[in-house]
Amino acid sequence: MFFFVALFCACDKEEENGDPFEPLVYHSLMAERTTLTAGETTKIKASASGSNLVYTWSSTLGDLLGSGSEVIYAPSICQVGTNKVTCTVSNNKNQSESKTIEITVVL
Repeated sequence: MFFFVALFCACDKEEENGDPFEPLVYHSLMAERTTLTAGETTKIKASASGSNLVYTWSSTLGDLLGSGSEVIYAPSICQVGTNKVTCTVSNNKNQSESKTIEITVVL
């Protein structure tokens, strides 16, 4: 009887102390507005779930203000046309995924 109680308790402890790691799932990349007049800005948000997420942002033209899952895209008046903003989400288990959104800037 003692053996079964000890075995049951050991299993419970393994579950409680198990790896709480959740794999990366990248849900979406969305902008409040995808067409801007030169000089305007828009908020862009990446939606992802998982453990220990890191967000890395880049754009073909324009500035990205902020960090984390949400940034502000601010193109200058010289950056008229279709510009791409990319967000790569990664974790400490070498999982990563990227999504790109296009923002059109007009005069």
